[in-house]
Amino acid sequence: MGKPDVPAGLTAGVLMVVPLLVGAGLGRTSLGAAVTLSATLMLFPSPYPLRLLMLVRGAAVTAAGVFVWLVAAQPWLVAAGVTAAAVAGAFWPVLGTTGALACLFVGIMDDPGVGVPGLAQLIGAVWAALAVLLLGRLSVSVPPSRLSLATRARHAGRLGLLVGVSMSIMALLGMRVSGGHWVVTAILVTLRPTPAGMGTRYAQRMLGGMVGSALAALILISHPSTLVTAFCVGAAGALAHTYRAANYAYWSIWMPVMVLLLADFGHPEPWTASIVRLAMNVAGGLAAILAVRYLWPDPAAPAGTSSF
Repeated sequence: MGKPDVPAGLTAGVLMVVPLLVGAGLGRTSLGAAVTLSATLMLFPSPYPLRLLMLVRGAAVTAAGVFVWLVAAQPWLVAAGVTAAAVAGAFWPVLGTTGALACLFVGIMDDPGVGVPGLAQLIGAVWAALAVLLLGRLSVSVPPSRLSLATRARHAGRLGLLVGVSMSIMALLGMRVSGGHWVVTAILVTLRPTPAGMGTRYAQRMLGGMVGSALAALILISHPSTLVTAFCVGAAGALAHTYRAANYAYWSIWMPVMVLLLADFGHPEPWTASIVRLAMNVAGGLAAILAVRYLWPDPAAPAGTSSF
């Protein structure tokens, strides 16, 4: 448990709020949201060298934008892309969940309307990378995971199965029906390669998700303007990255607030959406903890450490 990192938190807040404000000012809220989403995915803690990390993550979010455009956002093809990216990230920790999350959210968010596939995502990646490289660090450092190939293969199998099934259900019912993408998000960020890496994170994430969803619901009840929502996204992002080093529980509270508001930026949903998404988060988290314990169990493996 470390100290709050105020510079990193302020940097993250600015990175998130500026594109939203610019997009709103230009009447292009979907463009601002796409840039902010890409910047957000660039900022998650990782033990790997910054230049390598920014290059890989930037390529992943840009490729997600191009891929979704190429498949014309066809649900089954997006589902296949998210699943493949999740499996690849399980084998290559530098990529982690970035590619899968980028493909998932680009697939359900509005087209940024810039005319060039992947350009909005590339802008967000470059915007975040420049700030991170100037700052010289992310909000917190985490130790690298040291897992055998067999353990990673089991983890990839679990991820592929859970994400593939969840995405298939989404493709059948509609990519945005009932907030199914939050089940996939919960699986991606909760599932660890070994049971030892799950317990505390799962409990903190579920508690934080409940509090964060309640806070997002309170904000949505007030029917905030686009401007107010943008500042709320920036504030939540700043708090999440400031206190991530102090305690993961703070991160698990403020990140849901930021993502809940960002996912529908410019198209606000009723406050009940936060409750639905909380239920989806719990369902995804439960699926993850059951999978790591009972699906191809590997009790002899060392505890996994997240790079996300």
